[in-house]
Amino acid sequence: MRYTLPLTDPILSTVDVCVTLSGLRILDGVSIGVPEGTVTGLIGPNGAGKTTVFNVISGFVKPASGSIRFDGRRLKRIEPHRLTSLGISRTLQGVGLFPSLTALENVMLGGSSKVRSGIIAQALAMPWTDTEQDHLRERSIAVMTELGVETDAERLPGELPYPIQKRVALARALVSDPKVLLLDEPAGGISAGDMADLAKLIRSWVPHRSVLLVEHHMELVMGVCDLIWVLDAGKVIAAGSPEDVRTDPAVLAAYLGQEGAA
Repeated sequence: MRYTLPLTDPILSTVDVCVTLSGLRILDGVSIGVPEGTVTGLIGPNGAGKTTVFNVISGFVKPASGSIRFDGRRLKRIEPHRLTSLGISRTLQGVGLFPSLTALENVMLGGSSKVRSGIIAQALAMPWTDTEQDHLRERSIAVMTELGVETDAERLPGELPYPIQKRVALARALVSDPKVLLLDEPAGGISAGDMADLAKLIRSWVPHRSVLLVEHHMELVMGVCDLIWVLDAGKVIAAGSPEDVRTDPAVLAAYLGQEGAA
């Protein structure tokens, strides 16, 4: 069965995207869509191509064919360092924080594309000279406060517990106030209690912003997503509401098994 995009125009979509690496077809005609103001999940087993989809959207991987559409237009050339200026932000698997920068400085990096002088000057201990930098600092502290990590602003990542590092990484992605947030396995390495808090946090972002979530914790996916796309070997094999996906025989057989049927 070939799955099509939702009836409503998605704010972000991949259209027939194909990626070939070292002679292997990693993505094969992948078309998925993120309806505006929703949490959309992208699931599948290891090697299904989920992170490759993120890398195509982020500009790290150039597709052999197909296109990316965002906010009503086709993105002809995507440069990773300009992603936030488009209105898209992404977290990484793990945390990806710079160990020599404080938590606050790491968060400020997420909004540096919006200022002229850049965060590099701050990282080199050069004085603030631009009012925009002060605004970025204020915005970063506000986002850290929203996520409950403002008291850790001056600490280095290595001094922080892993769940706090994850929240700092989320703050870095949010500081640019993106229209679409790409979350790459945000629940990895956190406790059940932290996962419950994460679920509430993700749902609090909609409908103000849209979320595309790659995650292997099915409890989180089923609890927060409005729409779920399922990949297998680089192809979309299922799409629908959490209940649709939960009861889809192909999904149960290929990914969820007895755990998903529970």
